[in-house]
Amino acid sequence: MEISMTQGSVALSSAAPTPAKPAHAQSARTQSAHAQPPAAQPKAKVRGSSSARKILTILAAFLPVIIIVAICLFAPALSHFSPTTTVGAARLKPDATYWFGTDSVGMDVYSRTLYGTRIAVQFAIVVAVLSTMLGVLIGTFIGLTESSKGVFSNVGRLMNKISEYIIAIPGIILAIVVVGLMGSSNFALITSLTLVLVQAPIKLTRVEILRVKRENYLEAAQMAGESSFQSAFVHVIPNSIGPALRNLPLIFGNCVINLAALGFIGIGVNAPTPEWGYMISKGISSMMLGRWWEAVFPSLFLFVSVLGISYSSKAIPKSVPLIRQLADRRGSK
Repeated sequence: MEISMTQGSVALSSAAPTPAKPAHAQSARTQSAHAQPPAAQPKAKVRGSSSARKILTILAAFLPVIIIVAICLFAPALSHFSPTTTVGAARLKPDATYWFGTDSVGMDVYSRTLYGTRIAVQFAIVVAVLSTMLGVLIGTFIGLTESSKGVFSNVGRLMNKISEYIIAIPGIILAIVVVGLMGSSNFALITSLTLVLVQAPIKLTRVEILRVKRENYLEAAQMAGESSFQSAFVHVIPNSIGPALRNLPLIFGNCVINLAALGFIGIGVNAPTPEWGYMISKGISSMMLGRWWEAVFPSLFLFVSVLGISYSSKAIPKSVPLIRQLADRRGSK
């Protein structure tokens, strides 16, 4: 009986209702429930820090381009003297008056180096745009016609062969030959550099044209009634010029290097126009005698400019999604 009574008591105790909790416990739970929303504040801080990090990444991508463009635009304000006139004694060391010293004829190296940035950028912009435009046009013509029949296909194959032969020639030698035939002038330099650097856009566009022509949506467009001419301008060409456009900064940097190389060997921009290659060439002989500043400062500007353009050419495409994310976030607000 005791055992059964004990079991019954246990059963009764388990079935008994739980006693009500004190009011202060319920109020504490209510307060804890109301205290949960502030926990979202760290997320807002994380979002703010991520936005700031994205902005810094975007600025870092564009910073080399901004600095180079600023030097080109404000070179007259940043320079102390005229870049083409004698301003002091020859081969003065860098000091408070002549920041980069003077060269063998007494011209200010600092002013000439700044104006050399403007000369290099002007040539590079013209050559990069011309090379890209001509490369896209020629590569499109070759890609659309070389696999067909008729006169245009023969012309396309011939142009492709000529492009391959030109690529086989070292670029600096080809530029020297062209400048030698046309004479030393800005037009000859632009023509020679364009002829050297146009080959890459031609090949990139041709390969993309051949790839896009095999896509299935072109067959669907032709079945829908589009002619080959319409398909080429509506579908093929817009989807094939991307690699050539992305290659434009590389052409820019190569143009700066090739222009300096031509100036170094004496067939570049005519003296006394400030040009980095010519300045380095004239400063090499003085460097052997301990006058290092004539060649070192133009070399540093050449190196940093090409390195900055190369960095921006890779960083800017990566920053485009970040710019879109920031724009979408501001639009949602």
